[in-house]
Amino acid sequence: MPPLPVLPEHDTEFLADPEVATQLENLDIKVLGGRPIGIINNRFIDLMNAIAGPGAVLINGRPTDIRRENLSRLSYALGTDGEIVHLPIEATPCHLAIPVQAPRCAVPCADKAVRINLKSRYGYLPLGYTAHLPNISLDSIDNASTLLTLSHWPSNHTPQRYKANLSTQSVFSYLKESGDVEGAQVVTSDHFDLDGLASIYAFLSPASAMKHQQLLIDVARLGDFSRGASSHALKTAFTLNSLAAQVKLPKNIDADTALLHMFNAVLPNVEQVLEHTDRYAQCYLEGMNHLERSERLLSHPDMMLVEYPDIDLAVFHLPAAIRSDQLNDQQPYLGLSNIAFHNRTRCGVLAIVHGTVLEVRQRYESWVERISGIPRARRDLSIFAQALQQDEREGGVWRYGGVENIMPSLKYEGPGSTRYSAETLLMELRQFLKVAPAAWSGSPQPA
Repeated sequence: MPPLPVLPEHDTEFLADPEVATQLENLDIKVLGGRPIGIINNRFIDLMNAIAGPGAVLINGRPTDIRRENLSRLSYALGTDGEIVHLPIEATPCHLAIPVQAPRCAVPCADKAVRINLKSRYGYLPLGYTAHLPNISLDSIDNASTLLTLSHWPSNHTPQRYKANLSTQSVFSYLKESGDVEGAQVVTSDHFDLDGLASIYAFLSPASAMKHQQLLIDVARLGDFSRGASSHALKTAFTLNSLAAQVKLPKNIDADTALLHMFNAVLPNVEQVLEHTDRYAQCYLEGMNHLERSERLLSHPDMMLVEYPDIDLAVFHLPAAIRSDQLNDQQPYLGLSNIAFHNRTRCGVLAIVHGTVLEVRQRYESWVERISGIPRARRDLSIFAQALQQDEREGGVWRYGGVENIMPSLKYEGPGSTRYSAETLLMELRQFLKVAPAAWSGSPQPA
């Protein structure tokens, strides 16, 4: 079968079965974290698991070969010595659940890019609008027209001398020693978050950004890794996220046009937020109060944190003294602030236990490329979820967000509680993390 070319700008070709290849035509496909990932509407699709089912692995180790003959599935059974078994995949028709792409609005030219003021050397356009426009890619993947990448995303093309744990740090390293990027008219990214916002702001308003360098780095760290204690940075981060949440987007627009609206609304406000943060109390008070409440609960004398460094796991045992009505198991982190958890441990996998409720979280640090503090490579918890599902009570479902997503969770959903005790769940989770192979590696792993 002829190969399916999907990334000619990087001379990458993917092998796929014919019925799969026809379904991939509208996807941008890249190898991220060692896995073939389809991208559409700024959403990631793990093609291995989409084709073969949960726990898919490559037989020949080549992520560019996604033919069925090169895929198998891993299975794990509870109550064993932790054996991982390879299973053949079913030879049934493959129908990928690919989202429908929203109709794209007219692509704006460079002079329509978002600028903060007339002094801005660059403007901002979403990545999808820059396929034929020389660009600087910030906190993002890149494309054939990218002249410079400054990003901590997996498989990034950031020059080695500028690599850092945060894209914002890479940007400041570049701006301190380099001038303009010849030929580039715009900076670009494919999503909105605080690390990306700080990176873009630094290029659009370098004088202001340099003045607030440490604050912007602290804000970026809070945005990506949910870590930090600076009151000014916390208020700034909560404010910028609040301003973004208030943006009213037109209906039925594509993801890139939505991004353009978002940055157009938020970027012009960044300098005022940095300079006069206390004027935005209506934006940050809710976040600050939520964090303070979470800190109080996690500081309960009976709360116990147990770390297992060899498997990069931290277990938070929330005491019975914290009432169920003080938590919300329908919300991430049982309704508490993720910052309160992340400031207490550097482990890449968090397990939060309260009574019979268990929530497992994989942190963003294990998704991106890091230069220091490199976490253990991610394991695919869909394999563990399948094992839990085997003997779960009727109507109960263990859901996992997917190893390809930036901060996936594993949680039980259904009527009542899971049939497993918290002790059993934690014992099995530890065993699984010990024996499961790496499934996603954003950073080169130490030997």
